[in-house]
Amino acid sequence: MGEVIRLARHYACTTHTILISGETGTGKELMAQAIHACSQRKTSRCCPSTAPQYRKTWPNRELFGYKKGAFTGAYADSPASSSWPTTGLFSWTRSASCLPTFRPSLLRVLENGEVTPLKSKNPVRVDIRVLAATNKELEDEVRQKRFRADLFYRIDELKIHIPPLRDRKTDIIPWRNTSCASQSGRFKTDIRFSAEAQRLLADYAWPGNVPN
Repeated sequence: MGEVIRLARHYACTTHTILISGETGTGKELMAQAIHACSQRKTSRCCPSTAPQYRKTWPNRELFGYKKGAFTGAYADSPASSSWPTTGLFSWTRSASCLPTFRPSLLRVLENGEVTPLKSKNPVRVDIRVLAATNKELEDEVRQKRFRADLFYRIDELKIHIPPLRDRKTDIIPWRNTSCASQSGRFKTDIRFSAEAQRLLADYAWPGNVPN
């Protein structure tokens, strides 16, 4: 993790798109927030967003805004949705799960720095940095033709992989001790682990990685 953190601090100083990979529960969104906090954009707004998979127009609407009449209930223009600040800052997580029909729109943003609100013909220039995160092996997705190769190469300018907790045995006990200290204060009781309990924790496979 020391090497992961060193890379994150180094990459934060750049303007490149970063792809954060790792299993569910390894802290990809926390990593994205940490990179933003160390970057030149730290005084601007960081806006995590997950593309919904159950409505074809929602990712475009949420990230690019919309024009009046673009969908039922759009009674006025929206230059920016709740997920898209007017400053143009955009931090988008879990991009591998986005709808295939949305991926060309994202690619155009990365290539041209422009967004086009839903049902509008006029593109809008934006100043953005994308931090994408996925729990999939995107190289395999590209080989299986389930993910666009051109989009992959755009979001894979820099890469950070967060290893699963089972590969970070020395992190388990300090993490649990920190958690116990927090819970001890909450429940006003002293929570400790016996030596046998610590051994069991270290030997556990930790599916799902770090729970809340």
